[in-house]
Amino acid sequence: MAQPAPAQSLILMTVPQPESPAWWKEAVFYQVYPRSFADSNGDGIGDLPGITGKLDYLKRLGVDGLWLSPIYASPNDDNGYDISDYLAIGPEYGTLKDFQELSLGLKERGLRLILDQVLNHTSDEHEWFHQSRSSRANPRRDWYHWLDARTDGEGDRPVPPNNWRSVFGGSAWEWEASTQQYYLHCFSRKQPDLNWRNPDVRRALYEVLTTWATRGADGFRLDVINMIAKAEGYPDVPRPAGNTEPFLNLDEYGVNQPPIHEYLREMHDAVFAGRDLYSVGETWWVGAHNTIDFTGYHRRELNAAFYFYFHECASGQAHFENFSNLYEATRGKSWLTVTLGNHDSRRSLSRFGDPVNYRHASASLLATWLLTLPATPFLFQGEELGLTDHAYSTITDYRDIQTVNRYQELVASGVSPEKALAEVRVTSRDNGRSPIPWDATPGAGFSRGVPWLPIAGDHRPFHAAGQVDDPGSIFHAYARLLALRKQVKSLVYGDFTPIKESGQVLAYRRGEWGSHPAVCVILNWGSSAQPWPCPIPSADGILYANHGGIAYSHLRPWEAVIFTAARL
Repeated sequence: MAQPAPAQSLILMTVPQPESPAWWKEAVFYQVYPRSFADSNGDGIGDLPGITGKLDYLKRLGVDGLWLSPIYASPNDDNGYDISDYLAIGPEYGTLKDFQELSLGLKERGLRLILDQVLNHTSDEHEWFHQSRSSRANPRRDWYHWLDARTDGEGDRPVPPNNWRSVFGGSAWEWEASTQQYYLHCFSRKQPDLNWRNPDVRRALYEVLTTWATRGADGFRLDVINMIAKAEGYPDVPRPAGNTEPFLNLDEYGVNQPPIHEYLREMHDAVFAGRDLYSVGETWWVGAHNTIDFTGYHRRELNAAFYFYFHECASGQAHFENFSNLYEATRGKSWLTVTLGNHDSRRSLSRFGDPVNYRHASASLLATWLLTLPATPFLFQGEELGLTDHAYSTITDYRDIQTVNRYQELVASGVSPEKALAEVRVTSRDNGRSPIPWDATPGAGFSRGVPWLPIAGDHRPFHAAGQVDDPGSIFHAYARLLALRKQVKSLVYGDFTPIKESGQVLAYRRGEWGSHPAVCVILNWGSSAQPWPCPIPSADGILYANHGGIAYSHLRPWEAVIFTAARL
């Protein structure tokens, strides 16, 4: 990465702007996990009318669109990511009429909608799989990955075709005695992988996307989309020395396999070409070294990808380095995304901030980082309230299949239940899935009934109603930053130039864009005071300061400041 010039010379730099405007570059998306957002009918499960009832709240916050996690018919082995009917709404969420009312409510408020779509696998209760598993002669047999058992096994027990291991634990292969073959499932055994080599499968999935676009979707988040192509011949994964456990090396055998790019270009041409739709992929093992292959403007594949090492960073400096590397690799060639968390990860404030000593300051600093980069930001529900991880008291309180499976594996291996629970609490996806606290009522405004996942007691004091009424709340910090991003387009399109990218203090300049001024962003990403990394701005040049103003002698813990560069 190029070394930054001194702060004083950065003021005078004029860099040609490589980006052309697009709605999805300027948009800030808010991810709704429907089961945990708002329950309208008292059954304990969030639903579509519940979301519709909160649209004014989201409009007041200032986001530009929603990303909805799956709302389709599903037996919910993996909370909706196991779809049994792509075109039907899950009855727990409502009806197609409810979806149409939500879509209309969004359009009336000028908000966009992108839907989660799971094209790598279905539920084993999908009609396609019912037909596929019924007989080797069924025309849909080849819609999934069916293989014979190994012939080199010992005894009468069938042996899986290779040593691939499911992401959720155990073998990635499930034996079907009735037809004497295994089927592949990279996730739960109730989530059989679709065979994208079959053109009928691809055509059927493109029709699914087209149907939802017709119904009102403005785009799609494509679940594990770079897993749809599997390694030719299903080879065994070489085990590291001394490792006797089977596993799936996704990087080499389950992700980014040929002909992935041919599939994505075909999907683009069949669904997205000629339509103003946004496509963002959940893309494991995609980063600065290969993102252009998926998201380059010339590639005609995806508009954008999610970069998961943002969720794994241990420090602000690591965030900065990862983003800078991505920006250097993609500037003028593709458009980035930035996230701090989602339904599959821990709460961002617990992971990256200091919610005990500097809750407001660290939450608003994270918001400042997220909303001042040349990328499309994605917020996860509850981040605007400063919600944190929550440790449930027993394993029976958890609903996440990955958490429960891991707990059972640990106990079966001899780990005590207490230690097993302590381990899974840290990484459980249910950390981010606890229902949203809307008010101070007994059901926290989420539901009149028993919630599907217990409401975190330590979330209740930070409910939405109280924060909306409090101008000094984390909600209003997000709202001010979202408004500023809309007002100052250099925060979207301006060139990104590091000023300081080491240690606890991170600083960068966003170049001018048309009539919009260049701005500087200073982040003290830690709990100790630090010196200013550049000349201190005058008060009339400050656009945002999360401590309400600045201390001219030093940067306070978790201080975030945005100011016009011309005021340096």
